[in-house]
Amino acid sequence: MVLHRISALIMVLLSLTAPTAAHEGRPVYIEVNQQTTNTFELRWKIPPVIASGEEPMIRISGANCTLAAGVARPSLIGTQLYRCTEEQDPMQINIRYPAANPALSALVLYRSLNGNAQSIMAGPEETTVPLPREATFWQVAQRYGSAGIEHILDGYDHLLFVLCLMLIAGRLKRILITVTGFTLGHSLTLALSALGSWSLPPTFVEPLIAFSIVMLAAEVARTEGKSRTLTAQRPAIVATGFGLLHGFGFGGALAEIGLPYGLKLQALAFFNLGVEIGQILFVLACFAMLKIVQYLTGTLSATAKTAKIKPFLIYPVGIVAAFWTVERTLSVWQ
Repeated sequence: MVLHRISALIMVLLSLTAPTAAHEGRPVYIEVNQQTTNTFELRWKIPPVIASGEEPMIRISGANCTLAAGVARPSLIGTQLYRCTEEQDPMQINIRYPAANPALSALVLYRSLNGNAQSIMAGPEETTVPLPREATFWQVAQRYGSAGIEHILDGYDHLLFVLCLMLIAGRLKRILITVTGFTLGHSLTLALSALGSWSLPPTFVEPLIAFSIVMLAAEVARTEGKSRTLTAQRPAIVATGFGLLHGFGFGGALAEIGLPYGLKLQALAFFNLGVEIGQILFVLACFAMLKIVQYLTGTLSATAKTAKIKPFLIYPVGIVAAFWTVERTLSVWQ
């Protein structure tokens, strides 16, 4: 009991010092529209979290670009027109902060003259963002596949949900079937959110995602040694239902990146594939750690060893998820 309390306290302290949301805040939005062969419109909108006088200078450079219209000064919202005459020299966006960047990412949307749209997500450390001429199939595969892997591995709430599913399913075969159900659920709502107009606001989805972890954690603790509930007997069905909810969370992340014109289905498929690769890596890592702990715990059977490990995992997970639920719910009213 003492060890249970210590592990729970450690997880609570970690949750108070680590990022508690799976998704970043609004990025700096930059839009480049090619109007003619040599003219480009630059527009930007900066989240109002920057103090007055600390706005970044945003401009187009390269390709022998010169400012044709607009004022070259920092502002939260701005529009400029550039004339660029060198087609072989790549264009790029320069983002220069007068002081330190307050951890703001940048989302750049580039529309070429033929209507193709490409999105580039740049981290806070990137001050120069090259503008691609045209995205190829393999560039889309690499960009969105990597984005899917990074999103699931950074999404601690989704990973804790998968961990709960593993503890409920137990055997490897049931785990794979259960995770597949979760995949089918979130793939459906991810597609609806990314390709259609059906989506839910993050302020509604994020607290529910955290609460879904609380529900599964409670189920694991309550049904220890029992198997009478629907979740314990048919975990794949429950995982599919909750996957529909988590898919809206994935859709919100994909909306921040954007989908390229003409390759939307491919981008969506590779983003989802990246999410699945990240899930598989997490499951394999958990299994490896479980085997190590089972090896170190002596001569008990594998089932008995897993039963002893579960409380040390599920109670901290439930406490952290409950904290996220309260925090995200309260943030809606702020």
